[in-house]
Parts: sequence; C-alpha cells; structure tokens
Amino acid sequence: MASESVSRALAGLFDSDEEEPLTDQEWRRLQLMADLELKADAMNRAAQLVENVLERNEERLVLDDDGHLVIVGHLALYRVNLPSFFEKMSNPFAHHSFDMVEVHPRSGMKEKPEVACVQVQRQTSMPAYDLLAGYILGLMNDESQWLEESMAPLRHTLMRVYGMARSPLTPSLEVHLAESMNGVFDHLLGTFTFSGTNGWTWRVHYAQPLEKGFKIEYRKPRQTWWNTMFHDHLTEASDHYAMGPFMQVVEHLHRCPNMLKTCSSWDTDPIFIRKVALDYPPVRRALLPHIEAEDYDPDMLYSYYDEPLSPKDARTVAALDARLRELA
Repeated sequence: MASESVSRALAGLFDSDEEEPLTDQEWRRLQLMADLELKADAMNRAAQLVENVLERNEERLVLDDDGHLVIVGHLALYRVNLPSFFEKMSNPFAHHSFDMVEVHPRSGMKEKPEVACVQVQRQTSMPAYDLLAGYILGLMNDESQWLEESMAPLRHTLMRVYGMARSPLTPSLEVHLAESMNGVFDHLLGTFTFSGTNGWTWRVHYAQPLEKGFKIEYRKPRQTWWNTMFHDHLTEASDHYAMGPFMQVVEHLHRCPNMLKTCSSWDTDPIFIRKVALDYPPVRRALLPHIEAEDYDPDMLYSYYDEPLSPKDARTVAALDARLRELA
C-alpha cells in the first residue's frame, strides 16, 4: 500500500546515526510517490469491479474473436472496441477510445452496423476502469437511459437502426413522448400527433412509402382541420438539423411556434420559420425586420453553421419572403 511505501522510505531516510530532518524536496517526492500509489490502488480496485461485472453477467457480456466486448442491452446489441480503450490506457498519445460503439439490432449482428458516441456521466476523480464499468452497465440498461437528454447520439442511432416500425424501442418511446409532449402514435395510419406551444397541435406522418421524409401538418386553436406544412420535409425544407430524423423533428416542433419568435437564424430551418410566419402573425412580426434589412440576401443564408442554402432552397426562401411582405 502507499502508506507502507512511505513508511519504508521514511525509515530509509532516517536510517543513520544522525537523524537529519527531511528537506522540502524530499517530503514532496514522498508525497508524490504516495499519490501515485494511491492512484494505482484505485485503478486496481476499479479493474476488479470490471471483472466482477463481467463474471456476474456472463450471458449478456461476451468477448468476440477480436477481443471486442458485445453487450446485450434491452434495446440493441452493442460492440465495444476494448483493445483501443486499453491502448489509450497504456499510451496517452494514442487517439483511440471506446466512445464510438457499434449498435446492432437485437435480432443479430450486422455486417455494416450503425455507430454512436455514447457518454458516461463521470466525476473528475473517476479511475478509467470505473468509467469502463459505468459504460458497460449503462449500455446493459439502455432502456432506462436512451431517452435522457445527454443520450441524444445513442437515441438518434437507435432510431436509425429500427426506423419507425414497432421495435424494442416502442414501449418506452410511447411512454416518454406521451408524458413529455402529450404525444400519441397511430401505428395503423403511421402518424404521431403531439402538442406544440400556443395551442398548436402537430401531426407527423412517418409511413410514406413513396417519399423520403415525413408529411408535417399543424392545427391551430379552435381549428378542426389540418394544415399541411410539408408533404415531404426532407425535400421541401433545407438541410437544417431541426428538420432531420424523427426525434429531432418532434422535439423541435414541440417548442414551436413560440420559440420561433426569439430564436436565432441558426436555431431553426429558414424555410420552416417562413411557412409558420405566413399563418402566425407573432412570428411574422418578429421575422419581417430581418428580411427588410438593407444587407439581407436569401442567397447568403445558411441552413446550419457553415452550410449555405442550396440555390433551390434560396429561391424558396425568396418566394416566401415576397409573400410575407405582401401580408405586411
């Protein structure tokens, strides 16, 4: 143990006829060695924890021929690159880790799997093997964690793996969306209906065999009919991330139209906000000063950070701007 090493070192230093006091540097070196051995002891205990987790869960944690760990979660199978993790442990200059995990459906391993960057909530003093144990246990209990805000990369990957068909994701997803946004699935019709803000209701059609994306509709307060926002959101909207996969779309729409009154141009799709503004005066009033500015040019808009709008999308924005000016 570290304390025994320090004691032996002290005994060696005092093993003389004249017991000279330790210098500041000698004390500091002793303290450094004690700290190093404490860290090593903590690492050994954490490694033992990993071994115990593997032994207690033999049916759900298996090692393949390449030394990768396959974790049987409730929602999917995960393949973790342990060799790269150990390489990083032994060589801090190695640019490898286990944060990119392969995600396979529960039905079996795929030749070309999806991958996700999964993070573990950790403390700054957590030994690396404690981090590994937390990583393993987290993926084993994926059903209780995949819908947490910090698990967005895993959430989006699982949705890519299974799509919108009934799957191991369905039970927990239905409960989560019902509680968070009053959402209801109709799997027969292939729709998801949920609440927005300001009395709006949104409906997403995800079962469109001839379209790439979703049909998105909305209903304002006191309306009994549905208004179409997009027939195919992937071809009619820009490439902004808010109009991407299912979870991103519904999470964004759930905050609309209210968030559109104050959001920056980076926070929403430029085509989507203009379509809302055509039918919602508060957003129209907030947007008009921007499109009336002297330096405004639809061709200079960006769909997300450094990605400029395509010429087709810029023309769509310009046409929507013209309609907004007419309404003004």
